[in-house]
Amino acid sequence: MAIQLEIRDPIHGPISVFPDEKRVIDSPYVQRLRGIKQTGFAELAFPGATHTRYTHSLGAFYLAGKSFDQIFKNFPWESSAEKRRLRSCLRMAALLHDVGHGPLSHAIEQAMPARKEINGQSGQATHEDYTEAIITRSSLANVLSEVYGDDFPQAIASLIRAKDQTKDFFKTGSGKNVFPILSSLISGELDVDRMDYMARDSLYCGTTYGHFDRDWIFSNLLYQEVDGQVFLALDSRALYAFEDFLLSRYHMYLIVYLHHKSVVYDEMLFQFLKSSSEATKVPSDLEDYLRVDDHWLWSKLQASKNPWAKRIIEQEPYKMILEVKSDQTDEAKKYADALEQKLKDERTSYFRSSSTGLLSKYASMTKAESFPIYVIYRDPRFISGFKPGIRYELLSEATELFDRYQRSRIIDRIYADIR
Repeated sequence: MAIQLEIRDPIHGPISVFPDEKRVIDSPYVQRLRGIKQTGFAELAFPGATHTRYTHSLGAFYLAGKSFDQIFKNFPWESSAEKRRLRSCLRMAALLHDVGHGPLSHAIEQAMPARKEINGQSGQATHEDYTEAIITRSSLANVLSEVYGDDFPQAIASLIRAKDQTKDFFKTGSGKNVFPILSSLISGELDVDRMDYMARDSLYCGTTYGHFDRDWIFSNLLYQEVDGQVFLALDSRALYAFEDFLLSRYHMYLIVYLHHKSVVYDEMLFQFLKSSSEATKVPSDLEDYLRVDDHWLWSKLQASKNPWAKRIIEQEPYKMILEVKSDQTDEAKKYADALEQKLKDERTSYFRSSSTGLLSKYASMTKAESFPIYVIYRDPRFISGFKPGIRYELLSEATELFDRYQRSRIIDRIYADIR
């Protein structure tokens, strides 16, 4: 057996890495993520938040292996090779899920080229388009093919996109399709991406909002087979822990990710990119994209005479002069409208930003948009020594939390040029 290496992580401790996995981790595309901060402008409000998408990707990679081992410990695999192939695919999908992410903020997508330059499709390119193209068409795709096989790049991209574009890659020898459960672990209501970034962002931001009982959730992850499809499931014992996890993420969004300072810098960056599109256009060539990190964007800002760039560099944002939340009175909303009109009348430069905090889209998503997650209830007769049995239901039906927090939490802010 190949000797495992270890990477020390402040969240998860030692992360074991096999030499073939290290080849992918050491590739330029994964190493590029060292130069992109995980939380963008959040460090201006939370000075410790300087961690990167590279460390987050390693954390998700670790949790993917841990979740696989827990869920499938009693699964009837056709062979150890089958199990190893699918475990490796899940780990690689977790490692590479952010490999196409742009610098600083999602606002950078304003400067991305048309999708036809990336994948021949219509519309504006997103970081997801870059991720898929890098995994399937770049020099990284060659590494993945050499290490794991020619069918791996497309299988990894399929898991990240939550759309299976392979030919039976995810079917076991016994005919069971494990794509739904593996896809849910990469992009779903209980995915390893969220499990890592919540704990990591909470630590580095110095907050407690992202704390949840991760170990208890992991120890209660299961699978549920329905009509030959294998779905993610959770033992009902961990239902309260799941609800706490959902609320923790919700509060992280409202208090950390949608912090008024992050929002104003995101908006100023958007305005800069909008008004300086040629100077800041993101290259469509995948090898040139290797240079696109936070330093690349900061150098564009520093070299620009654009007033928005100057404000970002000199940390002179528009001042927040009003914040209204959706649970406040109609009078407060009317006051916001009146204040906006007053700024217009006085010809004061301003912008109004509306940020949305939503507990979850899961309960309202269709089957085509998301794979279901099940809650499994142990039959009490199993404990009493009688004939064992279980029952299961959809996660959206097992908790009242989705209904209770169905409404979006809107944070309406007005920022103005007041020095």
